[in-house]
Parts: sequence; C-alpha cells; structure tokens
Amino acid sequence: MSRPRVLCVSSDRSTRASVTLSLTDAPVDVVIAQQSSEAVDRLERESIDAVVIDASTVANVDWLVDTVQAEISTTPTFVHRRNRDEDAAVLSEVAARTAETGTGTRLANAVAKQIDAESDLELGADIGSSAAGDTPADERTPSIHDLPEDLSEIVTAARCRLVDVRSPLAVERILREELTAGERFSAAWVGEYDRGERAVVPWLSDPDAVEWSLQRTFPIGNGDHPLLEQAIRTQTLQARRYDAESRDAVPFGDRAFEHGIRSAVVAPLTATGELYGVIVVYASGTISDAERDAIRALAAAASHVLETIALRGRHQQQERTLHRYERLVETAGDGMYVLDSTGHFTTVNDALVEMTGYSREGLLGEHASLLFDDDDVDAAADTIRSLVERGDGTDTLELPLETKAGERIPCEAQIAVLIPGGEFHGTVGVLRDITERKRRERELHERNERLDAFARIVSHDLRNPLGVAQGYLELVEETGDLEYAERTREGLNRMETIIEDVLAIAREGEWATDAESVDFESIAHEAWDHVSTPEATLSVTATATLEADRSRLLRLLENCFRNAVEHGGETVTVRVGPLEADDWESGVRGFFVADDGDGLPEELQGRLFDPSVSSSSEGLGIGLWIVREVAAGHGWSVAATESEGGGARFEFETDG
Repeated sequence: MSRPRVLCVSSDRSTRASVTLSLTDAPVDVVIAQQSSEAVDRLERESIDAVVIDASTVANVDWLVDTVQAEISTTPTFVHRRNRDEDAAVLSEVAARTAETGTGTRLANAVAKQIDAESDLELGADIGSSAAGDTPADERTPSIHDLPEDLSEIVTAARCRLVDVRSPLAVERILREELTAGERFSAAWVGEYDRGERAVVPWLSDPDAVEWSLQRTFPIGNGDHPLLEQAIRTQTLQARRYDAESRDAVPFGDRAFEHGIRSAVVAPLTATGELYGVIVVYASGTISDAERDAIRALAAAASHVLETIALRGRHQQQERTLHRYERLVETAGDGMYVLDSTGHFTTVNDALVEMTGYSREGLLGEHASLLFDDDDVDAAADTIRSLVERGDGTDTLELPLETKAGERIPCEAQIAVLIPGGEFHGTVGVLRDITERKRRERELHERNERLDAFARIVSHDLRNPLGVAQGYLELVEETGDLEYAERTREGLNRMETIIEDVLAIAREGEWATDAESVDFESIAHEAWDHVSTPEATLSVTATATLEADRSRLLRLLENCFRNAVEHGGETVTVRVGPLEADDWESGVRGFFVADDGDGLPEELQGRLFDPSVSSSSEGLGIGLWIVREVAAGHGWSVAATESEGGGARFEFETDG
C-alpha cells in the first residue's frame, strides 16, 4: 500500500526542510514544488493527498488554492506563513480552509488526520518514492507511534529540543544527551563527514561528557573503518555486534569494548541527497529493531535540522556577500546602474545620481535615452547584442552623458550582460567621467603636433637658409667678393632666429605665464628695434595698456614685424594700434598689426598659422605659428585679413 503524499509548495529551502521535519513522525511522504505552476503540474500528473502552501514565498496563492480545490475538491489545503521571531525553523501559523491552526507538530497531526490518521501502514511496506528520491524500504522514517514508550519519549524529547537549534554542536549535544539519558544506550557521538578530506571528524560539544576521548579522525575509503564506510556509501543504517577480535571494525571499538560495550549502530545524517555526517550509538547488548527505528527517527530529525542550519548559513553568507557588494556599489566613485531587458533603469548608485543631477526616483524606471543620445543608445544596443551573441562578459565604449542641467560629460561605459540560465535579463554598467582624461589626451595631441612641427621646421625651414648660406659661401670662394659673405651672414642670422624660436617653444611650452600691465606703444617700439628694418617704417596709431606676458608679447610682435618686412619688402610700412579705440576705453581690448605690402595669397589665408606652410615655399611658417601659439596662450583670438593698403592685417582680440 502506498503512503499518502503531501505536496509542499515553497521556493524557500528552509521552509521545505521545516515541513519535512514537522512530518517525520507521520506516515506520509513529502514531495516538493517550488512554484505554483509546478504544483499544478504535479497535481495533474501525480496522486496528491494534501497540499501545504508557503504564502510567504509563493505567488498567486489564492489562484493556487482555487485550482487545488477545482482539481481535487477533497484534498485538504493548508496555507502557512512564517513567524518572524522563529526565522522559519518550524511552521508557526497554519491558516487553512479546515480552520486548523498551530505549530509544526499540530500541522503534522492535522495533515496526518486529514489524509489517513488511522492508517496501519507497516514499516517496510511498498511506499513509492519521496521528494529526495527512492529510499530503501527499511530506511523509511518509522512512525513514532510504533515505538515502545521509552523510545518514543526519547525521540519526542529530542525533536522538541531540536526545534530551536542554531548550531551543529547543539544537535550533537541533544542527540547524545537524550540517547544516553536512559539505560538502553551506553554512549553516542556525532561526526561530520568532510568531503574534501574524505574523513569523519567527531564533534566535541562537551569533551568531558563522554567516557573516552574523541580526539580522532576516521579516514573513509581505505577499508580501515568498514562500519562507517558502509553507512556512508549506502546512506543506510548499519549495525554490528562485535567481540575482542572484531572490535577494530567499530569506531572507537577498542575503548568501547573496555567499557563493556558490545554493539554499535552507525546512522547517516542525510537530507535531500546531502550527507552531513553520521551518528554512532553504542549499547552493551544487541541493539533491537525498535531501537534501530528510534535511531533512524532521530537521525532523520537531526538531518533536517542540519539541512536547515546549512541553508540558513548559506543564506546569511549570501546576505553578507550581497551587503558587501551593495556597500561597494554605493561607495564606488563611478556611476553604476542596472538596466532591464528593455533598457530601463532598475538600480542606480549614489555616484550616478550625483553625476546626472537627477534624483534616484527620477532615474528609476526611466529609459536610458534620458541620459544618452539616440545614436549612443543604438551603439550601446549593438554592443549588447554582440556580447550576447559572442558569449563575452564585458565590453567598453565611450559616449557622452547629458545631465539634468544639459551639461554633456564624456564617459567611458563598461557594460556586462545579465544572462542567468541562458536568458537575457538586462545589463549592468559602470560609467566613469573621463573629462580629465580627455583633457590630457588633447594636451598630448597638441604636444605631438608641436613635435611634428619641430620636425618639419628642422627638415624644411632650416634647410632653406642653410642652402642659401652655402651657395653664397661657394661664390665667395670662387670670386673672392666679400659682398657674398654678407649674404651668407644673413642666411646664418635667419637660421639663428628660427633656432631661437624653436628652442623657445621646446623649453617654455606655455606661452603666457606671468601676465602684467604692458604699455602697447612702448613694447611695439622695443620689438621693432629687435628686427632688422633699416628702410621699413613703424607707425603706432594709438597707445593702450594690455594685460599680457611681456616677453611672450614681445616675441609675438617681433614675428609679426619680421613677417611684414620679409614678405612686404624692405620699404614696407607697418601700422599697429588698439582695435577700435572708442571700444577700447569701454573695456573691449585688442590690437592689430598691418602692413602695406603685397598682401596674403588667397589660397593660404586659411593655413597661415600652420607650421607646415614653409617660409621657403610660400614665405610663411614658423613665425606665424609662434604668433598663433602666443595668442592662444593668452586666450586671444587671431584673424588674418587684408589691410587698407592692400597688405596683410592681423587682428588680435581678447576676451574682455
């Protein structure tokens, strides 16, 4: 005859273990369903005699109850919730349509009474399979009602004490104390099975409470401890009566034999396929079948308690780990987020809230397009699809983030996909503000440009005056005419000027370091004196006071004057002065440098300040590039136009 089957519907392993423990003394099998849909499927395919529903972890409880009643109207259905103070160690409240309420023990009695309270099932009958799989008939947990009174009291007392246990050592102490309190058993101990070491290690909650030392480990697998090995391998109770010659086959057999012990039983402590250890019980005489049944019942109860303790420990460890990750996320300096499969924010940390300017509530539930342009969202979607297809973990891309205030922040996004069970559930990402990195990249790019300019200057601009000097030097040698020597000197002087400018750029780098009030007319005349201008004319239209780095401004004017003389002719007239003198007084500052030479080639006007424009080919180059650098160092803008006399005019405007 098959044993009645109780369906426990719960997604919480602790609750499932509690239900199983509560029903260990009832002649029933417990089967498991973790979700409502799974429960309905089992009801349709299997014979179920009662249903216990964990309302705390299962969704659609009312629908499930109605479905159970519709499928099998006679099936008793119990809906239970946990007591917060007992942490799901046992079922503490039962609210059912049968009006049964009470603790786990009352639930067990109610279920047993509902399905077959008067069943006279015999131990070892054909009982089918349980939730943990097929178990040998002689290893089914016996009914407490079938035990002698004193054994029943031992089992009952142990179960009551095990209800609130929180540690394995407490389990060991309770089993040992209850088993050795009477005269049936002489000694007992509980050992943990260490899978890694393949050994049984006795637990020592109270070393002084046992008659001999338990300081020993029993290796499993070498054949030295057959009773332990048989119990662990078969996961069934093993009993043995021994004498002086066979005592080595029993754990601590030599010491037990000295105390008059002649029998030992080893029962595995296992639940839902997990082996936690063994309980070893000793007696002076032969251990009877009833005593073995009592030990099985105690082992079953202890196994479920150990499972609950293990699950609770894992859950607490997971909670601690989760808490650490949560703290890590919240204290991270980078913005972190989780998007669901449709691209909506489900989690954001404080750094992202601060970065965007939105509140946490303002971000949660919003689509990623709130912060990123459509093109960037599409690019990120392509990256995510690629990650899913390739099975890669993470990828990185750069994209600007737009804050609530409209500011655009360059960011680097590290993206990982969430694919539990092979199904795409969304993404998790880390956003790092790379504004400073971009600034450094721009500076590096500018420095590289400067180095490229140096190379072009050395290879091109210096070669031309060097070639001129060499040519005139050859003429001097051929003709002896010293007039050519003077021309050679001019080429060398030009080379010296170029070298000084290049060295200034290389050494000084920044082109405006110490700003001071500078009289424009005075510094213009000083710069004119530094340039070879025997027949050229300088005209200062007006004076003004500029805030500038004096030495850098002097170099700027020198290069402007030299450029005017070299390309406008020796008799060129150069005019300088403030821009729009009337506005100058009102705070708009700026100045111009103009000449009446041949003017600027139209095709070069957009490239005048590019150092690649050589002075030898187009008559422009390093000088005007230095002009640009000095102006940029001061924050001035520079523009090249045509002067009133048809020559070149350079206008420098400041910010203020």
